[in-house]
Amino acid sequence: MKNSARKSFLSALSLSLAAGAVVVAAPASADAATISFKDVPTDLDHHASIMDLAERGILQGYEDGTFRPDEKLTRAHASKILAMSLGLDTTNVKDPGFKDINENQWYYGYVAALANAGYLSGFEDGTFRPNAPMTRAQTAKILDLSYKLPKAQADNPFTDVRNSAWYVDHVRTLVENKVTKGKTATTFEPNANVTRAHMASFVVRSENFEKVAKIVNETKAQIRAIVNENNVIENADGEKVAQAAYDPTTDTLTMTAYSLEEGVKAIQGLGFFSDKLPALGVSDIRIGDGDLINVVENREVAKQQLQDAMVDMLEAPSDTSNGDLVADNIKVTLFGHSEGVEFWEYFNVNLHVFMGE
Repeated sequence: MKNSARKSFLSALSLSLAAGAVVVAAPASADAATISFKDVPTDLDHHASIMDLAERGILQGYEDGTFRPDEKLTRAHASKILAMSLGLDTTNVKDPGFKDINENQWYYGYVAALANAGYLSGFEDGTFRPNAPMTRAQTAKILDLSYKLPKAQADNPFTDVRNSAWYVDHVRTLVENKVTKGKTATTFEPNANVTRAHMASFVVRSENFEKVAKIVNETKAQIRAIVNENNVIENADGEKVAQAAYDPTTDTLTMTAYSLEEGVKAIQGLGFFSDKLPALGVSDIRIGDGDLINVVENREVAKQQLQDAMVDMLEAPSDTSNGDLVADNIKVTLFGHSEGVEFWEYFNVNLHVFMGE
């Protein structure tokens, strides 16, 4: 995992997009109670997602009993799937203004509803191109906007996705949230086409997002409350040896040790060192770009490793008003699981150490 912004997802539903063959026939309706497709075996990766959407009437098969999972998904059919999944009003819509569609076409209401909501757009020539295949870049945008995924802050890892591309942020968001992944570690193939099977899994995964986000957000709120407690540690003589204070205006946790040895050691009882965190599902912590440190198996060893990683970043500043040794803007990342959902949370941390006498 790389440092990035907020992320929430169901690990079991991590997906990828792929190319396929062209859809040329309109899907036929099917009885939801007896749906089966002869080309969708139970061991197909996307079987559950396809059947889920088919049973709800969001996806349909063909008159010959096939679903054709590997066929390319057209923009018109993608609009239907997404509009129905989102529960949009496809009847009371405003004309989206695309010159190549009209209200007599079967997909008009779906396209208009999505366009009215701001989830999709057409091309510079004023067309929508309903029969063109959906690309990975287009899919990234519409899924990101429609299901309101948490925005990414990680660097763009793909050499074939320019940082100036209109879809770069949508791609980063989908990848960071594990809605999809690259074709390789460094390529995304934004112009490749999306198949009917992959879109089914995308939609089911995205529908689960609200539930997943609630679990993650509630857990992360509890974690943040623990980490950001204003704590003070005193020694046996009542002297303050360490303190943690959170500044919400800068979202920064400042940890201060008032002596080199006793104070630094006392920091292990503060902030993200708290013993309350594993109970919330936190399993690993990373300091900066360092290795993940497991904080469950051996708490005392883990605390020492975390402390050492931070202490290694200390430097003597020219202005010692905040400490004789200072390390500011340390990115600390907490990883874990809650109710089967993977999450991570980030903190900006300052470490200030006064040498003492």
